[in-house]
Amino acid sequence: MNKFEALRKTMVDTQVRPSGVTRGEIVDAMSSVPRELFLPESLIDFSYVEDSIKLRSNRFLVDPRTLAKLLEAAKIKKNELVLVVASGCGYSSAVVGFLGEAVVALESDKDFIVESDESLTKAGIDNVIVVHGALELGAPQHGPYDVIIVEGSVDEIPAPLIDQIKDKGRILTFFKHGTICETKLGIKSEGIISWRVCFSCYVPQLKELQTKEVFVL
Repeated sequence: MNKFEALRKTMVDTQVRPSGVTRGEIVDAMSSVPRELFLPESLIDFSYVEDSIKLRSNRFLVDPRTLAKLLEAAKIKKNELVLVVASGCGYSSAVVGFLGEAVVALESDKDFIVESDESLTKAGIDNVIVVHGALELGAPQHGPYDVIIVEGSVDEIPAPLIDQIKDKGRILTFFKHGTICETKLGIKSEGIISWRVCFSCYVPQLKELQTKEVFVL
C-alpha cells in the first residue's frame, strides 16, 4: 500500500464511515477513486485533508465527509443519468460515476475541462463526459437528468436547471444561509420542486450562481 492508498483508507475510516453513510457503494466509490489524481502537483499533499480544497476560478474540492453525506441523500441508482454542475477538477463526478450509469460534468472553465478529462482517463473512468458551458444554463443537449448535483453553495437554482430534471427526478445542492449552508434535496413532480433539508455544513459559494444585487437610484 503506497502513501496515498493509506491516506485514502484513513479518509474513508475517519471521515466517510463516521458521517452516517450507510450505502456500501458510496464507501466503495470513495475507497476506489484516487483524489490525488485530480489535484495539481502543488496541492497533491492536501488530497485527503478534512476541509474543502480551494482550486481556482471559484472552484474547490468539497470535503470528503460532506460529499459522502450528499451522495447518501442523493440515492443514485445504477441506471441513472446525473448532471454535476461546476465539476471543477472532476473528482466528485468520478465518484458519482461509480454510482450511476453515466455522468455529465458541466464546467465553464476550459482549463478544468482539459485537466479533468486527463484525470478521468488516468483513473480509468469512462462513463463521465466533461462539457463546456454556462453553469446557469445546464447541459440540455444531454438531458433530461435523473439527478442534478450543484457542486457549491447557491442563493437559488436557475430555472433552466429545474427544467432539465426528469419528473420524479432529484436535485441536490447547498443553499447559503449566513456563514453556514443547508444541504437540500429537491424532488420534482409535475414541474414543481419540493425541498427538504438534509444536513448543515459549510461549502464555498459559486459566484456564477450568486444572486446579483440590483441597485435602484
